[in-house]
Amino acid sequence: MALLLTGILVTSSILNAHPRDAVYQKQDVVFQNEKHNPVEQLQATPFQNLQDTTQQKVIVIKNDGSTYTGIILSRNEREILIETEKMGRLYIPLHEISSIKSIKETSKNSELFATRYFLTTNGLSLAKGDRYYMFSFYGPEVHFGVTNHVSLGIMTSWLAIPIVGSFKLSFDADANFHVGVGLLAGTLSWAEMSSGGILPYGCITVGNYTNNFTLSGGYAWITSPDGQSSAPLLSPSCLFRIGRDVFFVFDTFIYLRDPAFSILMPGLRFTRPQKRSSLQFGFGALAAEGELMPMPLPVMSWFFKF
Repeated sequence: MALLLTGILVTSSILNAHPRDAVYQKQDVVFQNEKHNPVEQLQATPFQNLQDTTQQKVIVIKNDGSTYTGIILSRNEREILIETEKMGRLYIPLHEISSIKSIKETSKNSELFATRYFLTTNGLSLAKGDRYYMFSFYGPEVHFGVTNHVSLGIMTSWLAIPIVGSFKLSFDADANFHVGVGLLAGTLSWAEMSSGGILPYGCITVGNYTNNFTLSGGYAWITSPDGQSSAPLLSPSCLFRIGRDVFFVFDTFIYLRDPAFSILMPGLRFTRPQKRSSLQFGFGALAAEGELMPMPLPVMSWFFKF
């Protein structure tokens, strides 16, 4: 991601010259709804574990992927009563629940690194105190949850060219609709301090921390000794859970000024909640002037909470 501002200029120049050419800690405490009846599973589960969740903050994950964060007030063999953070008290039938997870007060996300795709981010927020770093073939980056709605980050390449700072403000309109606005600003650092750029953006995310779709848009301004350039950008992206700890990730980056081009990145994310880490693996391609050109190297990223 640290290379985006530089990559816009480089790719645009290439196309002009050759027309064809973006933990929380948790613990399973109730059940996993797999092939068996969740009511039978609950009845077969010692009530000691269930009592551990009463009057504690938990995340309830339903079969459709929607999540509710709050405190379980009561439960029986048919349903639970939860005091949610955003919707008040709700009764949720047990047969609609996939799992219930106990969380610490400093945690918010129901999955590791759910605020990121390959290149872009979304309207979901880091919780206050949450922080992670990411390594890829191209460079490192680190992000912090300053408050429950504000996050800051810094990213670069292994050569420290460029160095880009990140700011994002996000909030939840409701349980499955999230909005974020942010700013990327950077410089080519030691290579050319007078060259740099900014990218203000906004994003709308529909879904939750396990299944979501995001539409992001922004406008990039880049300056260098050779002049200035600017362009609108668009990024539709998505994340879908396809296994207990496996997610399908699809990210795009669309440059809308002539010569227009798109970067497409499908891949998989393998999470390791106990290790507070994830591995993301995928392939990239550049689409321009009706042609699709695969990138020579796979896209790999390693996420770590700390």
